[in-house]
Amino acid sequence: MAEIKTVCCYCGTGCGVLLEDRGNREIALRGDPSHPANKGKLCTKGAALPLTLGLQGRALYPELRRERGQPRQRAGWDESLDYLAERFAAIARRDGPESIGFYVSGQLLSEDYYAFNKLARGLVGTPHIDSN
Repeated sequence: MAEIKTVCCYCGTGCGVLLEDRGNREIALRGDPSHPANKGKLCTKGAALPLTLGLQGRALYPELRRERGQPRQRAGWDESLDYLAERFAAIARRDGPESIGFYVSGQLLSEDYYAFNKLARGLVGTPHIDSN
Protein backbone atom coordinates (compact mmCIF):
# COMPACT_ATOMS: atom_id res chain seq x y z
CA MET A 1 0.00 0.00 0.00
CA ALA A 2 1.27 3.46 -0.91
CA GLU A 3 2.24 5.92 1.78
CA ILE A 4 -0.43 8.59 2.35
CA LYS A 5 1.01 12.11 2.16
CA THR A 6 -0.98 14.97 3.68
CA VAL A 7 -0.50 18.51 2.39
CA CYS A 8 -1.93 21.66 3.95
CA CYS A 9 -3.18 24.24 1.48
CA TYR A 10 -5.78 26.97 1.10
CA CYS A 11 -8.92 27.11 -0.97
CA GLY A 12 -9.45 30.15 -3.21
CA THR A 13 -11.74 31.58 -0.56
CA GLY A 14 -9.02 31.41 2.12
CA CYS A 15 -10.13 28.38 4.12
CA GLY A 16 -7.69 25.72 5.27
CA VAL A 17 -7.74 22.42 3.42
CA LEU A 18 -5.93 19.13 3.94
CA LEU A 19 -5.20 17.12 0.81
CA GLU A 20 -4.18 13.51 1.13
CA ASP A 21 -2.29 11.98 -1.78
CA ARG A 22 -3.07 8.28 -1.58
CA GLY A 23 -1.08 7.42 -4.70
CA ASN A 24 -2.36 6.15 -8.03
CA ARG A 25 -3.96 9.59 -8.66
CA GLU A 26 -6.32 9.14 -5.70
CA ILE A 27 -6.81 12.33 -3.67
CA ALA A 28 -8.79 12.73 -0.47
CA LEU A 29 -9.75 16.17 0.79
CA ARG A 30 -11.09 17.53 4.05
CA GLY A 31 -11.27 20.81 5.87
CA ASP A 32 -8.39 21.65 8.21
CA PRO A 33 -9.81 21.45 11.76
CA SER A 34 -7.01 23.72 13.08
CA HIS A 35 -7.67 26.54 10.59
CA PRO A 36 -9.44 29.52 12.24
CA ALA A 37 -11.50 30.48 9.18
CA ASN A 38 -13.34 27.22 8.57
CA LYS A 39 -12.51 24.96 11.57
CA GLY A 40 -12.60 21.80 9.46
CA LYS A 41 -15.69 22.59 7.41
CA LEU A 42 -15.82 23.13 3.65
CA CYS A 43 -18.24 24.99 1.44
CA THR A 44 -19.30 23.69 -1.97
CA LYS A 45 -16.29 25.29 -3.66
CA GLY A 46 -13.82 23.74 -1.23
CA ALA A 47 -15.47 20.33 -1.38
CA ALA A 48 -15.23 20.38 -5.20
CA LEU A 49 -11.46 21.05 -5.28
CA PRO A 50 -10.55 17.45 -6.27
CA LEU A 51 -12.54 17.94 -9.47
CA THR A 52 -10.03 20.63 -10.52
CA LEU A 53 -6.95 18.41 -10.30
CA GLY A 54 -7.29 16.61 -13.62
CA LEU A 55 -6.28 17.87 -17.05
CA GLN A 56 -9.50 16.92 -18.83
CA GLY A 57 -11.24 19.97 -20.25
CA ARG A 58 -8.31 22.32 -19.55
CA ALA A 59 -6.57 24.49 -22.10
CA LEU A 60 -3.08 23.01 -22.37
CA TYR A 61 -1.77 25.13 -25.23
CA PRO A 62 -2.76 28.37 -26.98
CA GLU A 63 -5.41 28.44 -29.68
CA LEU A 64 -6.20 31.38 -31.95
CA ARG A 65 -9.28 32.32 -33.91
CA ARG A 66 -8.20 35.15 -36.21
CA GLU A 67 -11.65 35.73 -37.75
CA ARG A 68 -15.04 35.70 -36.05
CA GLY A 69 -16.91 32.54 -36.99
CA GLN A 70 -13.76 30.59 -37.79
CA PRO A 71 -12.66 27.61 -35.67
CA ARG A 72 -9.79 28.00 -33.23
CA GLN A 73 -6.47 26.58 -34.31
CA ARG A 74 -3.53 25.54 -32.19
CA ALA A 75 -0.76 28.16 -32.13
CA GLY A 76 2.61 28.69 -30.48
CA TRP A 77 3.07 30.79 -27.35
CA ASP A 78 5.12 33.54 -29.02
CA GLU A 79 2.69 33.80 -31.93
CA SER A 80 -0.29 33.94 -29.56
CA LEU A 81 1.18 36.56 -27.24
CA ASP A 82 2.27 38.73 -30.18
CA TYR A 83 -1.19 38.48 -31.73
CA LEU A 84 -2.94 39.37 -28.47
CA ALA A 85 -0.63 42.31 -27.78
CA GLU A 86 -1.21 43.58 -31.33
CA ARG A 87 -5.01 43.30 -31.01
CA PHE A 88 -5.01 44.89 -27.55
CA ALA A 89 -2.95 47.86 -28.80
CA ALA A 90 -5.15 48.25 -31.88
CA ILE A 91 -8.30 48.44 -29.76
CA ALA A 92 -6.69 51.01 -27.44
CA ARG A 93 -5.59 53.13 -30.45
CA ARG A 94 -8.97 52.89 -32.16
CA ASP A 95 -11.32 53.31 -29.17
CA GLY A 96 -9.09 54.87 -26.52
CA PRO A 97 -7.71 53.37 -23.32
CA GLU A 98 -11.01 53.83 -21.49
CA SER A 99 -12.54 51.22 -23.82
CA ILE A 100 -10.50 48.59 -21.97
CA GLY A 101 -11.44 47.14 -18.62
CA PHE A 102 -9.94 44.58 -16.26
CA TYR A 103 -11.88 42.22 -14.02
CA VAL A 104 -9.47 40.54 -11.63
CA SER A 105 -9.90 37.86 -9.00
CA GLY A 106 -11.05 38.66 -5.50
CA GLN A 107 -8.48 36.30 -4.02
CA LEU A 108 -5.31 38.19 -4.94
CA LEU A 109 -2.81 39.54 -2.46
CA SER A 110 -2.59 43.30 -1.85
CA GLU A 111 0.66 43.41 -3.83
CA ASP A 112 -1.07 41.73 -6.78
CA TYR A 113 -3.90 44.29 -6.73
CA TYR A 114 -1.32 47.07 -6.63
CA ALA A 115 0.48 45.64 -9.67
CA PHE A 116 -2.76 45.17 -11.64
CA ASN A 117 -3.88 48.72 -10.81
CA LYS A 118 -0.51 50.09 -11.97
CA LEU A 119 -0.86 48.09 -15.19
CA ALA A 120 -4.45 49.20 -15.83
CA ARG A 121 -4.19 52.84 -14.80
CA GLY A 122 -0.53 53.65 -15.40
CA LEU A 123 0.41 51.62 -18.46
CA VAL A 124 -2.90 51.10 -20.27
CA GLY A 125 -4.49 54.35 -19.05
CA THR A 126 -7.92 52.98 -18.11
CA PRO A 127 -9.73 53.63 -14.84
CA HIS A 128 -11.81 50.50 -15.40
CA ILE A 129 -10.54 47.83 -13.04
CA ASP A 130 -12.72 45.79 -10.73
CA SER A 131 -12.33 42.85 -8.39
CA ASN A 132 -15.18 40.52 -7.70
